[in-house]
Amino acid sequence: MQADLLKEYELKESSKLEYERQLWEARFTPCGKFLVAGGYDATIQRWRVTVDGFEPLPAFTGHGGWVQCLAPIGDERLVSADSWGRVSLWKYSVEAAAAPLWTIADALGGWIRTLAISPDESLIAVAGNDSVIRLLSVKDGSVQREIGGIEDRVFSLCFHPNGKSLVSGNLKGGIHEWNVESGQSVRKLDAPSFYKLNHMQDSGGIRRLAFDADGTRLLCGGMKDPAGGFCQGAPQLIVFDWATGKPTHEIVAGDATEGFIYDAQFHPDGFVMACSSAFPGKGRLFFWRPEDKEPFFTGKTLTNGRSLSLHPDGKRIAYLVSNSANANGRPLNGGEYAGGSAIIRVLDLPVEAAAGATS
Repeated sequence: MQADLLKEYELKESSKLEYERQLWEARFTPCGKFLVAGGYDATIQRWRVTVDGFEPLPAFTGHGGWVQCLAPIGDERLVSADSWGRVSLWKYSVEAAAAPLWTIADALGGWIRTLAISPDESLIAVAGNDSVIRLLSVKDGSVQREIGGIEDRVFSLCFHPNGKSLVSGNLKGGIHEWNVESGQSVRKLDAPSFYKLNHMQDSGGIRRLAFDADGTRLLCGGMKDPAGGFCQGAPQLIVFDWATGKPTHEIVAGDATEGFIYDAQFHPDGFVMACSSAFPGKGRLFFWRPEDKEPFFTGKTLTNGRSLSLHPDGKRIAYLVSNSANANGRPLNGGEYAGGSAIIRVLDLPVEAAAGATS
């Protein structure tokens, strides 16, 4: 069975996009015609998806800090947020570099670590190092609702597909369900293995939350028993049954050198696609069926994965890789330390798998 699955979904690299600075998150747009990515250099990089490959477009500028959160939505719009607390809305399909449609410089009081878009694309939820979750209007960025009483830093957010619930994941492994309309707490789930107090240092956090298409399963990603100055630990995924709030499946995908799960999602065929990254040069890309004990595909040479995005046609994945050296061992280049860079590897799925994903 594992061999059959591997043959059905094994990946082949077809393109490689390189950028001189580190990128955090890369996403195909819903129309499938563009690829966008947020940068540590406060830019948003763009490529047009063509028959022959990927055509670079002028970058968007205007952010001040790291652009670690972005989400393309309908009508060719893109929401982005940075480590200075700024949120902006852009028209991602324009040919030239352009100003945002609107921008809120202080959407949060500090580092925005995560954002999510409501299923009807009317609301943007943002959270991070502040003590609140704010719900902003996609139309103009105005605050529609504020959820207080947040415990610890929030690393991840996602809306339930029905649009009635918002879920947050915090530093200490807490998973909180909130009523979108009222902002009130509904319930709290716990994943304590995602956090550890180690030598007076808080380590861990739920770094990724994602529902399956019908909202019956919640996927949580992070690191099991994190410890140490560089958060050493093994990538961990836990699947919760949403109706009961109980964990049903778990996988630890790698050893204690392979870091956090930074991105994970359900493939339309029901299995989980996930990637992990550690410092330096560790982590992996893998596919896992929750009913199995082990992944059926592991790209052991595809290390340091920061994000993955399935194209709407189901034929390829944009896999973003951090390409940075050990900070204490970087060589001098012309009298300066070389900074990190990024690679987006475009990985093709077999034709049969793509057909299943889009059927």
